[in-house]
Amino acid sequence: MERTLHALLAAALLPLANSLQTLQPQAHAPGFAVAIVRDGRIVERFAAGDADVAASRPVTPQTIFHIGSTTKIFTATSVMQLVQEGKIDLRAPVTEYLPQYAAWRGVTIAELLMHRSGIPNYLDAALANGRTALPTSPEAILGLMAAEPLDFSPGAHFEYSNTNYVALGLIVERVTGESLAAYERRAIFGPAKMRSTFVGVAPAGRRVAIGYESRGKAAIANPGDPSWYFACGDMLSTVGDLARFDRALMNGTLLAPATFGEMVKLARPATGFGNSRYGYGVMTESFGDRTVVGHHGGLPGFEADDEMIPHDRFAVIALGNASDFATSGPDNLVLERYYPKQFAQSVVAAHAASAKPVPDPDPALTRRFAAFVRGLLSGKQVDAHVVPQMAAALTPSAIAQVDAQVFAGLGSLQRLTFRDRFIVDGYRNFDYLATFANGYMRLRFELDRKGALAGFTKQ
Repeated sequence: MERTLHALLAAALLPLANSLQTLQPQAHAPGFAVAIVRDGRIVERFAAGDADVAASRPVTPQTIFHIGSTTKIFTATSVMQLVQEGKIDLRAPVTEYLPQYAAWRGVTIAELLMHRSGIPNYLDAALANGRTALPTSPEAILGLMAAEPLDFSPGAHFEYSNTNYVALGLIVERVTGESLAAYERRAIFGPAKMRSTFVGVAPAGRRVAIGYESRGKAAIANPGDPSWYFACGDMLSTVGDLARFDRALMNGTLLAPATFGEMVKLARPATGFGNSRYGYGVMTESFGDRTVVGHHGGLPGFEADDEMIPHDRFAVIALGNASDFATSGPDNLVLERYYPKQFAQSVVAAHAASAKPVPDPDPALTRRFAAFVRGLLSGKQVDAHVVPQMAAALTPSAIAQVDAQVFAGLGSLQRLTFRDRFIVDGYRNFDYLATFANGYMRLRFELDRKGALAGFTKQ
């Protein structure tokens, strides 16, 4: 699924499977899979599109995907299991377990878990300069970063850094005396009955989805050697297995309920991630009178999202095999269907949040986005700088569908209020609250590296 109009074309009154089907890419394009857990049971699994474009191999609920940073929930769960056993102290410094990294003596295990360590992020530069093409090791990654000064004093604030989780993975290995992969197979995959989840690479003969640069292109993405994603993004799994993991996490199989509750309860604001908060390996966000708990993941060729509502033992998992797969599309369809009251409340909350001033970093860009929306409302595509795939999708009939199914009854656009911006895989994302004559809506716009409009979705 691309980050353009497909998420907007789903009719809200269709059966859920039919609504998800409207997100299916065009023929011979990458695909996605979705699973839903309700009351602790897997109640639905859905798949669409291709796992392998060249071979026309379809995605099924059993298709294995790379899950990127969703791996971090597993690493955090491993750490918290060892905390329960008294083998790791959350308040202890990193050097108690990894004494060779003396520069991090002021950083605690809790600060690693919460991305509040100040340790620089190694991965963005490694991907940009091509170093990920060759194998590495956790020790080499940490040694490289230990030579760099901290970005800020430990505990001062949040800054997402994959290095934190490489360190946590190595700590698990030092404490247990076994590889992180072996520990996770024994302590997590086994108890949760996960039979299609792997670390690094899948065994020969297992069908893994091929990752692509984008939905509209057949270019295969190259994430590099899996050793670069140790503990922070090196897992492969299926929607069914992630559903089993969520079920085991929420029902007390993997962690005591109080321990899992602590991972969530201690979440603090996560700069750059909108209204989200980050706890011990999980992101949280208010959702009406509920709290959504989970983690997004992405690496070249793949996007993943695993979101739970522990109060109801509910979860939705979405996995896709393109760098521009927007997990918010299926996530929002599912949440709106199962939680209409909370979904509506979240829109109202976004409107209320707009009363709190957030400086607009680029008013000219906001005016450009507003002109684009007003153009759609008048039946036209007016932006001169749009990626080819999006230009092709914005046919008069598609625009008419958007007007009829998404903007119907809202009236004219009054204003766009800037809420947040962030970068994912080199794409700049901008979140707004759109105020219409008759209502409100959260919208996200995405620009590619050249400033072309590459995505437009309802959030």
